[in-house]
Amino acid sequence: MAVTWTRAWWRWTGGPTTRPVERVVRVDGRSRADEPDDERQAFGRWVRKRPRVDGGKRRGDGCGRRSLSPTWVLAVGGPQSAGRGGRVGGVGRDASRLAGLQRRLQGIAGGLAVYDEAPDNVSSSTYSSTPSLPGCRVAPGRRADAGLPLARVTSNRIDVEALAAMDGVGRFREVLPMLMDPVAFAEAFVSGDAAGGCRVPSRGMERHRATLRSCGVASDARSRPAFAMKAFTTPKKDGRTARLVLDARPLNDAMRRPPSMDLPRLRDFIAEVERHRFAMQCDGVSYFYQFPVDASISRYFGIGMKGCDMLLNVLCMGWSWAPCIAQRASNVLVRDLGLAWVDNFLVLGGTLDEAERNVAVFRKRAQAARVEVRAEGDDALWQVRSRFVCVGVEFDLAAETQRHRLDPAWAERWVDGSGMTAVLSGRATARQFAEVFGGAVWATDILAVPRCHFAALLSFAGRLGGRMVGAAAPVWDEVVDVPPSARRELGALRKIVRENPWVVGGVPEDTGSVLWTDASSRAWAALLEAEGRFVDGRQGVFAGPDADAHINLKEMLAFAEGVVRLCWAPGAQRCRIDNAAVVGAVAKGSSSSYAANRVLSRSLRVAGRRGIVLRPDWVPSGGQLADPYTRGTSLPRFPAQLPLPRSHATPFDLF
Repeated sequence: MAVTWTRAWWRWTGGPTTRPVERVVRVDGRSRADEPDDERQAFGRWVRKRPRVDGGKRRGDGCGRRSLSPTWVLAVGGPQSAGRGGRVGGVGRDASRLAGLQRRLQGIAGGLAVYDEAPDNVSSSTYSSTPSLPGCRVAPGRRADAGLPLARVTSNRIDVEALAAMDGVGRFREVLPMLMDPVAFAEAFVSGDAAGGCRVPSRGMERHRATLRSCGVASDARSRPAFAMKAFTTPKKDGRTARLVLDARPLNDAMRRPPSMDLPRLRDFIAEVERHRFAMQCDGVSYFYQFPVDASISRYFGIGMKGCDMLLNVLCMGWSWAPCIAQRASNVLVRDLGLAWVDNFLVLGGTLDEAERNVAVFRKRAQAARVEVRAEGDDALWQVRSRFVCVGVEFDLAAETQRHRLDPAWAERWVDGSGMTAVLSGRATARQFAEVFGGAVWATDILAVPRCHFAALLSFAGRLGGRMVGAAAPVWDEVVDVPPSARRELGALRKIVRENPWVVGGVPEDTGSVLWTDASSRAWAALLEAEGRFVDGRQGVFAGPDADAHINLKEMLAFAEGVVRLCWAPGAQRCRIDNAAVVGAVAKGSSSSYAANRVLSRSLRVAGRRGIVLRPDWVPSGGQLADPYTRGTSLPRFPAQLPLPRSHATPFDLF
């Protein structure tokens, strides 16, 4: 068997044949074409495969596939039947040349790819050892963003010790050893073995080597890294530069999960901003790259490159612990001054004087810790404003009532993007759908649109996500059929995002009443409490399909009946529920169940038309005042005092 490696667009084919056959090994070791019956040894020849875009066959090129881009390929030519078409010759005549070729392949640090069809069909999430090359790990090639230079990267390094000294809570000091203490870093490995040994080569990253050296982000490895992982670039939002990202999944899989980031929920973030009138916004310059890493730890952040691997000397973007470390550091800088969203800093104030004082304190902290920041967009650094865009949200704090909406630029890109067009057409790649769905989740959170209104879209996204998570090698470029119901709901959300209405902030006044709802296996009950008395109530028995439903769905049905039949006063309506799943679904506006989303959507639509904001709270079953009325007790004569006298308990005649 003849083995060789070549650069696209050169292919190795079996020697003179009437029908040239090429065996291309896949990641699982199987071949694309069956070997001919003729067992006679045949030798290969070089065949030039010119780039073609029509996919048509050309005599002598061995196959009619497209050559789309230069990539490293590994072709294995098997025994072929002899015939006309060229002279006999080539490589692979003796075992010594094959052994030498194996050694050369093992020394290549560039991106070798083993593929089945065209290079685009390779999964970038797996790599394997090719059976014909023992010990040689071959990784699928990944396209770099051709022509895009790396974005400007600062050479500044944060004084993490000074930053830790400012940490009055101790949350940043808790994770600081992961940057500076090799013993603590090694203890974070699940197996306890930090020896590593993984090497996944990158593709197309050699042209960035000088840039990485000059800014001190990475240096050439003098010995083999513990983990040499695949690096790639992603375009930044300016479209002219790229961001370096390390595919650190091998390292992440070997380490335990990081602690909580302490990142605020988006709704809490928006609510806190709208409690103020002025803000100063800035962000960290190449924020992750400002965190230095101890030299003994950088060996775990290797970049597999052709010729010589490199080691990252800064916080690795792609490492699971990196966002936690960055967010906790940011929280130290804005403590008691404002909010932070990873590398975005927002200093707040109820008055202009308060905001300027807080900005002065923030500047002192940033200078003491040597944190380099810059203004967002065209704003001047340290400028206090009342209208600004932060983390994709446009705030207007100068209005009579503070308000917010989506960043108009982001909304336009999402509404008119190519991914949206493909999804609405019904046939899109899994990657396109994931990007569009991620934007839908973000938009519904900012515009305060409950996601339960998009039950079919959520259900399809859940099924697709489960299939991708369960797959050994997820194929994100696979075309999926989006159901018509999900497309209709996405079209409705697209219309809302195109309008991009302002959402008025503030907390509505309390209605002064409490809704108690509960369900048992057979019945449901809902009661309205006001001024220490039950003033109204309803109860019923589950029938039809609802009788066999899960208890969580029955609890949701009871809650929906209570909202629709008993809640009429506008304002914040407190609700007492003893089912944690229902409390969570009402609080976030969606559930993981399609049926529960449909029921919740009904109740939230009614509440929205009546100007009601639902505020669910969990209570233990022993403290659920509606519980007796689901288990055989008839409703009292209203109004009824709390607690209810036992004389009101009569047999429930429907049981």
